[in-house]
Amino acid sequence: MRNIISPLILAAALATGVAAEAQETTQQSSYEEIVAKRSKVAGEPVDIQSNYWLAWTGAWDTVIMKEGRIWENWLPEGSDVSWKRNLQGPPVITDLLAGKQQIGYIGDNPALVSTTKRDIAPINLVAVNTVSPGRMCGHIIVGEDAPDFADFKEAAQWLDGKIVGVPRGSCADRLGQLMLQREGVDVMWQQMQAEVIVTSLQAGKIDAAAVYEPHSSKAVFDGYAKYAISSEPYGELDADAIVMRQDFIESNREVAKAWLKANIEALYFLKEHPIDAIEMVKKELPGYTKENLWHAIFGNLPKTTGASDTVLIGQMSLTQNVKDLLLRGAAFLNSIDVIVEPELDPAAIQDDLVTEAFQELGLDPTKPLFVLKEGDLGPNPFKDDELIVGQN
Repeated sequence: MRNIISPLILAAALATGVAAEAQETTQQSSYEEIVAKRSKVAGEPVDIQSNYWLAWTGAWDTVIMKEGRIWENWLPEGSDVSWKRNLQGPPVITDLLAGKQQIGYIGDNPALVSTTKRDIAPINLVAVNTVSPGRMCGHIIVGEDAPDFADFKEAAQWLDGKIVGVPRGSCADRLGQLMLQREGVDVMWQQMQAEVIVTSLQAGKIDAAAVYEPHSSKAVFDGYAKYAISSEPYGELDADAIVMRQDFIESNREVAKAWLKANIEALYFLKEHPIDAIEMVKKELPGYTKENLWHAIFGNLPKTTGASDTVLIGQMSLTQNVKDLLLRGAAFLNSIDVIVEPELDPAAIQDDLVTEAFQELGLDPTKPLFVLKEGDLGPNPFKDDELIVGQN
C-alpha cells in the first residue's frame, strides 16, 4: 500500500518547536485599542456574502463578526453582509467558485483545496484567523470503554489494528495519520463526516476518532469518549483560514483589508469578552451546554495526551511558521490525490492584505495577536448552562 504520509514526517520533524516559537512574542494591543481605531472605508457600499462556521472552534470569531455586526464599523457606509451557516468545508468551496460568496472561512486543508481551482475562479488564502498546537483539530479521542492510558504513547499502541474515523482531507486526517505513523501504528481508517464519526463512536462502530472541536468535546461531555492523543508532541499546528475571490480583492482592495481589520477586532473580543462570546455561540449551537462550549475553545486536553499549555492563538498574519504549515498541508493533500499539482500556485497564498491591515492598525505582522494559555481566562465559569463564576 502506498505510504501517503512519510513526506510529512520529515516536515513535522523540522517543525518541532513551531508552536513554542509562535508563543514567544505577541502584540501589545487590546480590544479597546482596536475599537479606538475603527474607521469606515470611504466609497460606495458593498454587498458581501460570507459564511459563519460552527462545526469547529477555529472560526467561532465569525459568530462574533455576525452577531456583533462588527463589519459595520469598518466597511463603507450602507454596506451589507449576508451570512451562510456552514457545517462542512466543501459547500464553502462550491459557493466561492460559483460566485455566491466572496469571502470564506474554512479549515486549513480545505482552504488550500479552494485555491487550486484557478481555472474556474482564482481564490486566494489571505489570512489565518486562529491557530493551535493541536487543540482545535489535531487530537484523537477513544471510546469510553477504552483503558485509562498512562500517556499518549500508550494510547497510540492500543489503537494498533483498531478502527478510527476521520473526515477525509481535513486537518484531522493529516494530523491523525502523521501521529500514528510516527508511533509505528497501523489502523483501519474509516472516512466519514464529523457528525457521523461521533455517532459511530457512541454506537461502538469505531474504536476512536481523529476529529475536531467541538465534536470531540461533545462526545467527551456526553460521556462516550475520552481524549487520548494530542499532536503537540509531534511539533504540529492546525489552523483556520480566510479565503477571498481574487476578483473581489482586485475590485475592492480597501474593503478586503477593512474586513480583516474587523476580524482582528472580533478576535480581540473573543479573548477579552469570552463569556459574551460563548453566549453568542450558544444561540447557534443550542444542543451544547455553555460549559461544553467554553471547554471546547478555552479549555485544555488532559496532560496524558501530551497537550501543550497553549489552547488558542489569535493569529491572522501569515508568518513564516504559518506558511510552512500550509505547505505541509498542501504536501499531504497532494499525497492523497486531493490536490493534483505538487506545488501551490504562487498567488494562492496572498499575505499583503493582512500585512497592510496589521501595519495600518499599528500592529507587527511578524507576531500573532495573542496567545491564550491554559488558565489565562480562569476556570470554566459555567456549570451546564448556568454562569457560576466570574462576569464580563
